[in-house]
This record gives sequence, C-alpha cells and structure tokens, in this order.
Amino acid sequence: MAQAKARGLSCYRRARIAAGRILSAGFFVFLSLPAFSQLLAQSAIGGLPGNFLLYGVGARALAMGGAFYGLSNDASAGNWNPAGLAQLQRKQMTMMDGALPQQTSLDYLAYAQPLKGGSTFAGSFTKLSAGGFQNEAATYNQQGTLTGLTSQGSFTSAQQAISFSWAKSLTKTTSFGATVQEISNSLAGYGSTTQALNIGMLKTFGFYHLGLGVQNAFSRTSGATSDQYPVIVRMGNAVELFHDRLILDMDLNKPLTPGLDVNFGGEYHLSQWFAFRFGLMGIPQIQETDFGFGLDFQTFQVDVAEGIGNLGSSTKISLGFKFGESKTANTNAKVKAVLRSAFEALQEGNFTLAQARFKEALYIQPGNRRVQQMIDRLKTVTDHVPQATGGEEFQTFLRKGAVLFVDGNDLRGSVNALRYAYNKNPKDEKLLLLLNAVEKAAHVTELTRRVGGPEQFTWVDQKVYDARQSVYEGHYDAAIRRAQDVLDLEPNNVTALEILGSAFYLMDQKQKAIAVWKRVLELDPHNKEVRQFMQAQ
Repeated sequence: MAQAKARGLSCYRRARIAAGRILSAGFFVFLSLPAFSQLLAQSAIGGLPGNFLLYGVGARALAMGGAFYGLSNDASAGNWNPAGLAQLQRKQMTMMDGALPQQTSLDYLAYAQPLKGGSTFAGSFTKLSAGGFQNEAATYNQQGTLTGLTSQGSFTSAQQAISFSWAKSLTKTTSFGATVQEISNSLAGYGSTTQALNIGMLKTFGFYHLGLGVQNAFSRTSGATSDQYPVIVRMGNAVELFHDRLILDMDLNKPLTPGLDVNFGGEYHLSQWFAFRFGLMGIPQIQETDFGFGLDFQTFQVDVAEGIGNLGSSTKISLGFKFGESKTANTNAKVKAVLRSAFEALQEGNFTLAQARFKEALYIQPGNRRVQQMIDRLKTVTDHVPQATGGEEFQTFLRKGAVLFVDGNDLRGSVNALRYAYNKNPKDEKLLLLLNAVEKAAHVTELTRRVGGPEQFTWVDQKVYDARQSVYEGHYDAAIRRAQDVLDLEPNNVTALEILGSAFYLMDQKQKAIAVWKRVLELDPHNKEVRQFMQAQ
C-alpha cells in the first residue's frame, strides 16, 4: 500500500514537473517574442475577414486578454474551443453587452446543454455593429476632377454570426468539438454571407490543459465580396496552480500566412465567489491591455472586463446562468443503476448479460476506470466459465467468487469461495484455471493445483495432505499456510487445526500451539492424543 502510494506521489510529482516545463517553455516563447517583432510585425489577425470572431466573446475571457482557448469551460466555449463544451455539467446561458471604441458595440448570447451519452450542444448569436459612418456622393467634371461632395446621411456596418456547436468526451481527459457558423456582413447596402467550420480538441494532463484546433477549417463565401476567410491554427496552453486559485493561459493564433498573434492572461480567485483577471491581447504588438473581475454565486455569475487599446477603452459586461441537474450527478445515478443490474445478472450466474451491462455503464460514463476494471476482471471469469446458472453447491460458490472478484474489494474472499467450489467439484479443469487466475490477481504465493489421489480426493484433502507432508519435511511455514487455507474454508476442520498446532510447536511458538490445541479439544473432547500432549506441557 505504501509502495503504491509512493508510486502515485512520484507520478504526481513527475506530472507537475512536466507541466512546469511546458509552462516554462510557453513563457520562454512569450518573453522571446519582442526579439522577433520584425518577423511578427505583420501580426496576422488584424484586418482579416471574420476578425470580430477572433476578438472573442464573454467578459471573463476578454478580461484575460482573449487567452481562453486552453480553458473554454463555460457556455462561450463554442466560440473559442468547442471541445471545451464537454466540460459543462449543467445547462448554461450567458449574454454579453460590450461598448467598444468608435461607436462600436459587441453583443453576444449563448446557450449550452449537456445531453445523454456525454455530448453537449450549444447555440450562440454574436453581433458587432459600428455606426456614425458618413455616406457622401462625389461629383466630378469632364476632366475627372472632384468638384463636390453631397452628404447622404450616415450608415452602419454590421457583422453577425449564428453558431451551432457540438462536443463529446472521448475519454475522461480528452474531448473533441466542432462549431458550424453562418456569418453575415452588411456595409452601406452591400452584404455577404459565409459558412464556416471550426474544430478543436482539449486534453488535460493533471493541472495542465492543452487546446488545439483550426478556425475556418472550411469556409464558403457568397455575395458582394471576394474575401475568403483564412484558415487559422489555434493553440491554447492553460495551467492551474495553488489548488486552482491561479489560472494562466497563453494562446497562439497562426494563420497560413506570415505572422503570429499571441494572447496571454490569467485569473486569480481571491475567494470562492470573487476572481480578479488580467491579460494582454495581440502580443508582441499589443492591441489591448485587459483587466476585470467576476462574481460567482454558483447559479448566477457577473463578469466585467475593461480593455485599453490604441483606439480607446472598452467595457464588456456578461451575465451567466446555470440551471438544471448536474450532468455528473445524473450520469452517476444512471451508472449506479446499470451497475446494480449488472451485479444482479452476475449473482444469477448470467455472466454474458452482466458483461453487456457493465459495457453499457462504461458507454454512459466513458473513462470510468473502476467500471473498466470490472469489465476486465469479468472477462477473466468469462474466458474460463461463461456462465454458472445451476443450483448445485459448487455453482453457488462459483457465483459468489465471481461477484467478489469483479467487485474487487475482497479478492481473498473470492479466492476462498472459488476454492470451496473447486473442493466440491475437483475435476472441473476450467474452474481450476479460473481459481488460479484469481489467486494470481490476489497475489497468492501458492496456486492451487489439480487434485491427485483417489477419485473421492477433494481440494481440502489435498491441502491437508500437503500440510502434513510439509511438517514431515520441516517446512513449517508452508504447513501453517496450507493448514490456514483449509481453515479459511472449513474453520472447524480438526485435522487442519492439529497440523497448525504441531507446526507452531515445532517452530517453538508454544503459546500459539496451545491456543490452537485448546480449539481442537473444544471441537473434539475425546481427542486423546492432543489431550495427553497438552497435559505433558
């Protein structure tokens, strides 16, 4: 047990060291970026079609400088890394109102709902609108010289996106997701529409989170523009420190053109309900410096972000709501119900049906290591004995042994039950193979072997014989172990008790020997040999 714990601590330390190295490498890149400012001067994201979607949504994420790709653990994940939606445990809704510089507003609404089987679906609406643009008509003379401008009022530029997202947990630490978007642009009476697909994955290594994905992996544009949305590779690195009180995230956005954008941010929880946030957007040529805070009241959240950039300041406010039953609680209840029915089938000896139900529980909760271990142990059973539905005594004990083995909490009890079954049916070779497999799993030092001797010779007879031979040969430890194996099944076996007492006596453990022989006389008061020996002491 101590060795297992030490190995666990060692693995944990190695994970921390590995995560620290990854984070250190990330910070190295971050600190080195200014040295490559000329290379990154084209810094790739600004001005590209669909840039408003890369700016980000949600006051929490924007207060962290838009460094959220490696976390993506709220309803806005569909617009960041869609794989993050798989982390949601309850239904969520979030809305944001953002006042940006130059009479520009950014509004956002999203709803996410976890479903059966570990999937999560989400829908969102994002709109960026900017007003105050003057619409003027120009007049020219025959020589092509500008002769005048006539004001025709003002117009508004509007961009909006309707998104539908899906995510699925592939394992306990890995998830995948995708977002389909319908993006509309309108400017002074002209418009265009784009359909785009974003994909992402999220992998957790202890307290380190890695997000990888592609923005606009597929896109198609129609309307009054020939602009094509760029394919952008996205990477997010997040690490949780100090018992998850401090979260740091660094995102890299790389279009398939020269240049790179980096966002860096963090979140520090001063208390369970209050968090302070900070971030830099668009490193090395910083586009915006961000900070903000969040109030979390379990089912209701308020997040505020303030950004300061070259064009002025911006304020974003988000409201979030969580409601409905937790997916974990719901899933756990379903898994328990299926496991209950699986053990019922196991107790009836219908091992094949039990195996199907265990697999059903794993389908409901992928990555459940305990269920996977039960499936593996049950396979050990079915490889040797497919079923044990009969009413004979050896089958009753076989079922008991199978239940204890699959459950895994009493392997020694499983060994004893199967030994008793084998004692009642010593010619069953498949039962012996199963017993040996369970003995190995229970780390039994001496495996049961095929019973020899006369036809009526049983496993208990064999063990008693072996124990007595061990005494004759001077192998007292083996004699004690073999006699105890018999007593595990038949606590009142007088012969095994006699041998046990003799072995203790010959090992000069007289007090133990006398205690065992007293038990022999309780069971067999007429045992003259033991009584005479006791009187001689």
